[in-house]
Amino acid sequence: MALSKEVYKEFEDVVGEENICDDPAIMPAYFNIEFAAVVLPKNTAEVQAIVRLCNRHKIPFGAVSSGWGGMFPKGTILLDLRRMNHIIEINEKNMYAVVEPYVINSQLQAELMKRGLNCNIKGAGSNGSAILKGHGHMDQTTSGDDRNYLAVEWVTPEGEIIRLGSLGSSDEWFCGDGPGPSLRAMISGTVPPGVTPGVFTKAAQKVYPWPGPTKFPLEGVSPNYTLSEIPPNILVRYFSFPSAEKMYEAELKIGEAEISYELMCFNMAMVSANISASNEEDIKTFERLRKLVQGPGFLLIIGGNSPDEFEYNQRVLQQILKETDGKSLKPVEDPKIAGTLLCQCIRVSASIRETFRFGGASWGGFAIMGQRDLTMRWLMEAGQRKGALIEKGLAVDDGAAFFGCFGWGVEQGHLGKSEIFYRPTAHPDAAKAAAEWRRETNMRALEGCFAVPMGLPPDIVGPRISNYLSWLGKINEAFDPNGVVPKPGPRG
Repeated sequence: MALSKEVYKEFEDVVGEENICDDPAIMPAYFNIEFAAVVLPKNTAEVQAIVRLCNRHKIPFGAVSSGWGGMFPKGTILLDLRRMNHIIEINEKNMYAVVEPYVINSQLQAELMKRGLNCNIKGAGSNGSAILKGHGHMDQTTSGDDRNYLAVEWVTPEGEIIRLGSLGSSDEWFCGDGPGPSLRAMISGTVPPGVTPGVFTKAAQKVYPWPGPTKFPLEGVSPNYTLSEIPPNILVRYFSFPSAEKMYEAELKIGEAEISYELMCFNMAMVSANISASNEEDIKTFERLRKLVQGPGFLLIIGGNSPDEFEYNQRVLQQILKETDGKSLKPVEDPKIAGTLLCQCIRVSASIRETFRFGGASWGGFAIMGQRDLTMRWLMEAGQRKGALIEKGLAVDDGAAFFGCFGWGVEQGHLGKSEIFYRPTAHPDAAKAAAEWRRETNMRALEGCFAVPMGLPPDIVGPRISNYLSWLGKINEAFDPNGVVPKPGPRG
């Protein structure tokens, strides 16, 4: 649906003629959707004005930031937030940073590291928006998901500006809740397009101490990046264990001792993908590494704020490994390989390789989040079912049943997230077997009360969680009386 010249001019008056477009040859560069127009606001006031115009003319609108797409109906006004790319504040004393939606993780992290700080970077990677809510490699020490969010500025579907948390009462960003009733539970995704309707224009998040360098001594060219040296007071290792139980025991003890900066239960396919420059090299590396481990394991990064603290952390680690029969994977002790893993896992540029290289575009992985011991039990059961399909030639062998899983603790293991990858083989029954495995694994998570799984329809999940989705839909409708916000769709 094209805008009339008069309505187009109203939007143009808000953002300027250089920041609006309805050219049918240009707009498909965003998505294969017939938008009414694409507009590029530069600040909260312009976002508010655009949203109010959409309400006045009953035109649906949606927003995107640093590359996460969505499903929009024809005739939508698309707000491209790329001009809102500023770090508003880094408060070193109170340990938070305030950013606009187009600030990416690597941009914020680079500035924080100059100050001896770091932030949670989600698994989407370093080029994702810094206000994206989720989990990532450094959850062990930087927490994850909504536990990092503080005050937020939100333009509602009607065009009101709501300042959540301490921002609403004190103009300060230090807290996600303020006096009186809170709307914090509405914030179910600050990166547009999220589940919460409207547009988030600024958000504060917690930041954390960083014991490493202000800048990594990077060398090489893509895809062969590594570090010229391992920074002082940092150790990178991979440890395998005789059983999943022993691995989890070590993880718990490391968490209790609070000696790790990062702990990720990687399988060998993921380690291999991270240190290989091509798919051909990856296959050879994977076959070599899988013969060197005794069972499941994890990648561990330990840091110290001083040489004495670093030495203490290493002594504690050695005692834990002795008690749990942990064994170091020798290739990772090579400074070149350790440097590659350190850089990729702290910068979180590893996710694409470790997730998609082995599984390809047809990978069938999914995750659950919750109490760490429960997610571990779910993971082991899912791995056993996957192992049976590997033996039948229906699933790709990415390192046997449990080894094909991965997960990690959050906040030193108080919470945890577990994921499992699955790729069908070329067998004619493989696709059907994959769909059944996924359904059984999701239902086991729900019926076993391990966690609310991803991938089950609302009519199955809803009754188990007090019909949360129905209530959320009613709340969203109340904030959008003119129906100008499209229903949430899958992200691209």
